[in-house]
Amino acid sequence: MLDFDETDQPDGRRTDLADLLESGASRDMYGAAAVAIAVDGEIVVEHAVGRTRVWDAPREPAAEPGSPIDVATRFDLASVTKLVTAATVLTLLDGGGADASIPVAEILPEFRDPGLQAITVADLLGHTAGFPAEWLDRAPDPGAVRFRAGARPVDRPGRFHRYSCVGYIWAGLAAETLGAASLDVLAARHVLEPLGMHDTGYRPAAELQVRIAATEYQPGRGLVHGEVHDETAWALGGVAGNAGLFGTARDLLKLAEALRVPPGESALAPAVVRAMTTSSAIAGDDYRQALGPRIDEEWMRGLRSPAVGHTGFTGTAVATEAGGHRSVVFVSNRVHPLRGSKEPIQAMRRRVADAAAALGVHP
Repeated sequence: MLDFDETDQPDGRRTDLADLLESGASRDMYGAAAVAIAVDGEIVVEHAVGRTRVWDAPREPAAEPGSPIDVATRFDLASVTKLVTAATVLTLLDGGGADASIPVAEILPEFRDPGLQAITVADLLGHTAGFPAEWLDRAPDPGAVRFRAGARPVDRPGRFHRYSCVGYIWAGLAAETLGAASLDVLAARHVLEPLGMHDTGYRPAAELQVRIAATEYQPGRGLVHGEVHDETAWALGGVAGNAGLFGTARDLLKLAEALRVPPGESALAPAVVRAMTTSSAIAGDDYRQALGPRIDEEWMRGLRSPAVGHTGFTGTAVATEAGGHRSVVFVSNRVHPLRGSKEPIQAMRRRVADAAAALGVHP
């Protein structure tokens, strides 16, 4: 259980991270950002900077700037959604007496084709199914009809690791079949509500826009604010396995903590925690891969190994020391009003993780 009293937050921790976040805002790295760090289950640092809306369009400051943000402001989590998708699928499988080694063909009829029968759920969640990185058909596709008909692997499964949003969209569809409900309902039922992540979900209501950080200005859509930024998830109706969740820094810390504590102490099932914190056989380019999280990715390597977590294209990140002491969340809208180089935000993530790693632990 996370516990926090602002009077317990040492001034040095607050000042150093405040200066760091504010330096990013002053360089227009993002319009808004927040950090939350826990040590041994106690929140020791929280800081937020910026406003929910700074721009109306490129080089066009907001006519009505948004409200100041805090750690309860919702951000478009982008690919951090994949952690919740993985936890949802794994929980459904565990509840049915199965695990991720099950062939997807036993769940989805599209995978009964001869070329797809070898693909397992673990392949989808571990990015080894052979799917391309992206599904580039961004036209509206209610019910994922065109996706189901056309999204196919470009390589044989199990040969190598390729990060793939396509595989995670399929994982979300598999969850819907396993749970006989839509992915947003299943994620809330099996992951978000059990973890107390009450301010995280898909397709936020319009009245919540004032508490949501805006993202990118996109031709045809204008400034995206309160709707999913990812073009594929948007085309699929805003609920997809690869992206679509909106959530807060405080909520993400609860997810991180669920993976930090030993199996059996987490609100997630022990088998789910083990699958999400154990490296698979095939490594990524510069990190190891669990079912969902990446392990010891470059930006989180200041943390005690195994550090598990994920990043999101919009400027989000979460990491925790599995079996260790620290969890850290950094959320931002680095695509507001336009996407640019990933290098500045990656460096910021690394500095935030290093600051978390430097925090002492309880004796």
